[in-house]
Amino acid sequence: MMRPNRPPQMNRKELYEWIMMLGFCALDMALYLDTHPDDAAALDYFNQCNELYHSAKDTYEQQYEPLTMLPGQSLSSWDWNSGRMPWEGGI
Repeated sequence: MMRPNRPPQMNRKELYEWIMMLGFCALDMALYLDTHPDDAAALDYFNQCNELYHSAKDTYEQQYEPLTMLPGQSLSSWDWNSGRMPWEGGI
């Protein structure tokens, strides 16, 4: 990550763009992990992106308004999709 913490001089637009970049990073890593679930370095990078995303999102929401309803958390393994999917009757 080139930008480990949000600089204090970041305005609303810059903070929002930073959140969108971090969200893209986390989603991209999630897609990669779907096909490479045992890649420990990728999981670490996903957790980094996810932590920074939620930190920036929390800052934005405290200062401005809610963006999403998804909670932030680090994962110890990539097994969120090990069960049956909704279209497979897993609801």
